[in-house]
Amino acid sequence: MNRKIILASESANRRSVLNALNVIYEALPARIDEKTIRDEDLVKRAEKLARAKAEKLAKKYPDAIILAGDSFPLNNGKVFEKPSTIEEARLMLRQESGGKGKFYNGFCYIDKLNNINFSTTVTVDFSLRTFTDDEIERYIEVFPVLTWSGALFVGNIYGAGMVKEISGSFSAFIYGLPMELVIEYLRKSGIDINP
Repeated sequence: MNRKIILASESANRRSVLNALNVIYEALPARIDEKTIRDEDLVKRAEKLARAKAEKLAKKYPDAIILAGDSFPLNNGKVFEKPSTIEEARLMLRQESGGKGKFYNGFCYIDKLNNINFSTTVTVDFSLRTFTDDEIERYIEVFPVLTWSGALFVGNIYGAGMVKEISGSFSAFIYGLPMELVIEYLRKSGIDINP
């Protein structure tokens, strides 16, 4: 039986994970108000955000397999969400420069037909190198910084070069979906993975 697989995101980063697995899926953003979902425990917050996205689409598509993720960094003790303006992005990059922190990647997988309803948060420890002011200005000019938490995306080669060190799930940190869990749960749903 062909199952409809829905990625609750339009993120090119998250789509690249499913593209790499050669599964047929549809990318549909859940469009939740992320600022209304809060928890002082950042592990719980990331999981709640991913679950809210998955559950919204699972109500509309009850026979589909739903995958959702949400990610944000904690750097130098501060949570960084998506900037609203270029000036805010510039400030974020200055604050993150040379910092150490933790990256939170909430993940939710719902397959009602197989009684699978799983969510978790994958955390990754990281440190960034120091950025120059000129580098920050050029980064803002070249990349869509308003689309990324903390105005920083490490999935392109330049952004990856801004990272000094990571410890944890590479795919969660780079693409916003823990590929190791995506593969495990798709297989539990009987989906063939053909990289």
